[in-house]
Amino acid sequence: MIYNKKPAVIDRMILNSVQRDAILYDGGPQLVFAGAGTGKTRVLTAKIAHLIEKGYRPGQLFAATFTNKAAREMRTRIEGLIDISLDGLWIGTFHSLCARMLRLECRHIGYMPSFTIYDSDDQVSIVKKVLRELDIDDRSIPPRQALGAVSRCKNACITPEEFEKQAKGYYDQEILSVYKLYQKKLREQQGMDFDDLLCNTVYLLRQKPEILQRYQEIFKYILVDEYQDTNVAQFQLIKLLSKKHGRVFAVGDDDQSIYGWRGAQVENILSFEREFPDTKIFKLEQNYRSTTAVLNFANAAIAQNLNRAQKQLWTDRQGGEQVIVNRFRDDRQEAQCVAEKILSSMNGKIAGQDIAVLYRTNAQSRAFEEAFRRARIPYVLVGGIGFYERAEIKDCLAYLRLLVNPKDSVSFERIFNVPSRGLGDKAHESLALVAQNKQCSLLEALLTCDISSLGSRAQKGFSDLKTIFELLIDLEKKGEKPHEILLQVLQLTGYMDMLTADDSEEARGRVENINELVNAMVFWKNENPSKKLFDFLEEVTLISDVDSWNKKENAVNLMTLHCAKGLEFKHVYLVGLEDGILPSRQNTDDERKIEEECRLLYVGATRAMEKLECSHVDQRWRFGDLIPSSPSRFLNAIPENLYVFRDNSNYFGQTAQRNELPSKPVRALNSSATLRTPAAPAKQQQVQRNIPQYDDFSQDTVEFRMGQHIRHKVYGRGRILSISGFGEDMKLTVLFNDGSRKKLMAKFASIE
Repeated sequence: MIYNKKPAVIDRMILNSVQRDAILYDGGPQLVFAGAGTGKTRVLTAKIAHLIEKGYRPGQLFAATFTNKAAREMRTRIEGLIDISLDGLWIGTFHSLCARMLRLECRHIGYMPSFTIYDSDDQVSIVKKVLRELDIDDRSIPPRQALGAVSRCKNACITPEEFEKQAKGYYDQEILSVYKLYQKKLREQQGMDFDDLLCNTVYLLRQKPEILQRYQEIFKYILVDEYQDTNVAQFQLIKLLSKKHGRVFAVGDDDQSIYGWRGAQVENILSFEREFPDTKIFKLEQNYRSTTAVLNFANAAIAQNLNRAQKQLWTDRQGGEQVIVNRFRDDRQEAQCVAEKILSSMNGKIAGQDIAVLYRTNAQSRAFEEAFRRARIPYVLVGGIGFYERAEIKDCLAYLRLLVNPKDSVSFERIFNVPSRGLGDKAHESLALVAQNKQCSLLEALLTCDISSLGSRAQKGFSDLKTIFELLIDLEKKGEKPHEILLQVLQLTGYMDMLTADDSEEARGRVENINELVNAMVFWKNENPSKKLFDFLEEVTLISDVDSWNKKENAVNLMTLHCAKGLEFKHVYLVGLEDGILPSRQNTDDERKIEEECRLLYVGATRAMEKLECSHVDQRWRFGDLIPSSPSRFLNAIPENLYVFRDNSNYFGQTAQRNELPSKPVRALNSSATLRTPAAPAKQQQVQRNIPQYDDFSQDTVEFRMGQHIRHKVYGRGRILSISGFGEDMKLTVLFNDGSRKKLMAKFASIE
């Protein structure tokens, strides 16, 4: 009898020579630099299948990924390659693998196996209680800001005791107090947050050598996907588990490290050889996704980074269109023209799901959502919710709806304590009782009742809210423009103060979203001069209903650059490539962050399979005003022969065809040349209010940014919470280390 043995995994797969060598190598630590589109997942899954085929049991492999989706896909692929059950395989996200280990061993660090894992909302709730108990004003240290500081400590495996040794200044001491009490409450409630899952596993293995030794013997091989995204805690875990045998297989790409803001350390992959002696390096550079034109553009973009491993993507794919860089008049024209181009492509039989519009911040989606609705282009927001479904937008609209319909108690209940006015459940109950007795709505009860009857503790909060609505109702009755009423809502309620005091990426994104809402209202009023606030709210309600877009398979994808990582599309539009957006204005004073912003551009460009179009605008709408923009400095570093430049800034028609103009240099922010302001359409000129001149935006007047740490000659060190005005009228709100908050005129402030 002849037994036909099934061919080995390595022989059944189509692999290039570098991929094959990386899979077969078993001589110690190995690092695979896997560039975009070079078959990273194929190599990692084949490596696991090959190890099992060689005799490693699934339970001896520890395979860490960064998403549950990636883990599921890898498991499915491995099962398709081999005929052995994978029940014992430790494959999953770092957090899920650590939770699994802690359920088994957490008694050794004072936890029960049934401990609760708290999500972000739970964390905020606990921190709010901590701040109250410590008598810390949540306006000086907002809950999410405090959580961010604690998270950074945990990601770096810094305990409260270790942080105490390095805490300096008033702010650090406050964070230390929060960190200690927060951890105490977590332990009392037998709870861990997501960061605890990582750092507690590291602490467990450090403190209990016998447990560490057991897991070192269990796991014969450590495999890590997306190694460039690991933080200190994850690196320490890998180091501990692999110390005895040194068998580490890490796959990653430093050029795609884009999560520094949440603790990822690109240095982990760049220092791999130093941390793991006798490492064998493999570089996957053959790209199977993109055309030569796209790769040349992407390679040139990332080449300007200094802190990177040298590699160059290449492909043997033939054909493909040249990369295009478009210049537009403003972000509204940008969205309109992109929509026209996409509509033309879809009429040319390119499916919507093969097209993506990529941007730096969620706020940028609003203009494209509206342009797509007008053009009847189905779309899907990937990794996000619709613009008008976002919490901060719903809050703003709730205030406005109450001006039109005071009986709308659903809207009232949403905002009666947003921002916080000290109105809790008891205050709500007292007002609801008055409304019941008067047989009216909650807002009507507030406006007509004796405030003193609502309880002493709630008097100030209700009194402030009553005054706010009296002023807003008066504005609406006088026929004030909708966007002007919204600006008054933001000012009177302190909503913007609440967001700008929270120095987090999430809060900055929410500010940008509100800015986009103001812009939308300006445009709407400009196009509908005779309509009122009621009409705007009705239109918003109708366009928020996306039930008609049920054919997701033909929907264009709108997403941030962060969300696009790991995906690919035939046609990609990279929009908003301007200084202040990419790179983000928050990151322009830090060279490490600048390089991460450049990596975002690289990630976006390498999503494109056949066609890549980039765009920047001369002016961008912010809070109802047109503000000048400069092309991204990253574009300036890309040779002009690698793209076609098209100037659309003087285009006002509806035709999709463009006359290609001679290529011209793309100027960076620090260029000595100034941009000329394109003439605004008549309708736009009607709504512009004191548009700042371009001369107001010299380098001298943009030296300050939100979150920047400064030193004042009188008040000492502090942090800028918010900035208002421009040029000579710029004002800074600064929180100083002694806890005081000052408003300063920038030109007179004695800031070093």
